[in-house]
Amino acid sequence: MRWQLEFYSEGRQILAHYRVEAPTPATALVLGRRRVLDEYPPVLARRPRSLFERAQRVASQDADGWVLYRIQRDE
Repeated sequence: MRWQLEFYSEGRQILAHYRVEAPTPATALVLGRRRVLDEYPPVLARRPRSLFERAQRVASQDADGWVLYRIQRDE
């Protein structure tokens, strides 16, 4: 089954689109996240994040800064 995934990075203000082939949406998410991190590797921060900033990121998104915006089957 083919899936269309969109990931959004607020820090970079980028919406990345990917198509992957996977049997389940969870597997598609893992494959899509690998592709987005291959294309956009994490940027090293200039300063360490405060405890408050780290808590906000964990609550709303993964540590890499990318959020799954949309997933749907590709017909």
